[in-house]
Amino acid sequence: MYERVTLPNGIRLLTERVMHVRSASVLCYFGVGSRYEHDAVAGIAHLIEHMLFKGSARYPTAQRISETIESVGGVLDAETGKESTIYSVKVVSRHFDLAMDLLADMLRRPRFERAELERERRVILEELGMYHDSPQDWVSVLAEEAFWPGMPLGREVVGTRESVAAMPLEALTAFYAAHYVPGNLVVSIVSDLPHERVAETVERLLGDWAPAAVPSWTPCPPPSGPPRIQLERRKTEQSNLLLLTLGLARTDPDHYPLVLLNTILGDSMSSRLFMEVREKRGLAYDVGSSAIGYHETGTFGVSAGVEPARLPEALGAILGELRRMRETPVSAEELTRAREYTKGRLALGLEDTFSVASWLGGQEALLGKIEEVDEVLAKLDAVTVEDIQRTAERLFRDEWLRLAVIGPHRSADDLRKLLTF
Repeated sequence: MYERVTLPNGIRLLTERVMHVRSASVLCYFGVGSRYEHDAVAGIAHLIEHMLFKGSARYPTAQRISETIESVGGVLDAETGKESTIYSVKVVSRHFDLAMDLLADMLRRPRFERAELERERRVILEELGMYHDSPQDWVSVLAEEAFWPGMPLGREVVGTRESVAAMPLEALTAFYAAHYVPGNLVVSIVSDLPHERVAETVERLLGDWAPAAVPSWTPCPPPSGPPRIQLERRKTEQSNLLLLTLGLARTDPDHYPLVLLNTILGDSMSSRLFMEVREKRGLAYDVGSSAIGYHETGTFGVSAGVEPARLPEALGAILGELRRMRETPVSAEELTRAREYTKGRLALGLEDTFSVASWLGGQEALLGKIEEVDEVLAKLDAVTVEDIQRTAERLFRDEWLRLAVIGPHRSADDLRKLLTF
């Protein structure tokens, strides 16, 4: 059972004690990501995440930081998304104080040295090049640009080569000062240590951090108008596609029907898309679907890699499965299988301290509340066949369709006429 406290400066602390483990996992969620950026500083949230590993007041170099945590066998990591930036550390629990001290110093007192910024720019430009060289990764960038043209959610988290290359140090320090504030931080800790012991350490290290206002995000309304296609011609052996339609906000009442819809459609090797596109037609090695939710909106996507000449057939098969989901109710047996699969994956995914800390912290940071596992299971059990069909009818509509393709194609005309329900 978790415990939740809010420090006087606004930091939200979540702890859960698991007696049979010997590890401590700490995840720090800041409510800031790429959708909080202006075009001129695209990628700044991600660049700040990198810079926090380059040195802090008491751990002044990247080597000192890495050696501190690796000398006790721990793992230190971070990631930047569109709506949050997460810093994490996992250690044997007897080294919890050391790990927490390191993390707190990195978060509160980064050095932001100009020479380190110049070096890290080059690292991130290489990272951007790595994504671009992978069609499976880059196709999602093209699809999101088509779905949210000119809007923060439509930008690559890493930014652009131009914005990263031109990012001034002063912009980093100003953005950091605005967003790295106590009221924007959730600390989630799961270990075998008592709550009081954990809370005392966190308050000692973070409790005197001065509070400040928390910035907000920019709304991103869904697209309108006819379906659009982003085509990037490359001499590849395979065509990679990502078909997007509208999804749901995390707090939408149809969230759990969408979870099960996604399971039925493309989230497993027994899903409809896998069976139809791969097993029956032999069109793709890899095909699947995913639902991504944001504060006020979301996307539902289907991705696949196919032989270029068979791309129209694959796209037609995918749209056919979406259409069938919208027009024909799923069977009770299919819903039961999807429900049990999802419940089983949820239970298996919460078997270590890191995953439990992620479950607690992610919900608090992005939803402002925590649903216990039993609550989630009950909501999945309550989903009906009618709920799933209603959700499909809401989302699978022509005006939401956006398609991105990377492959050796001169024109998208043969795809454009297929892009309809």
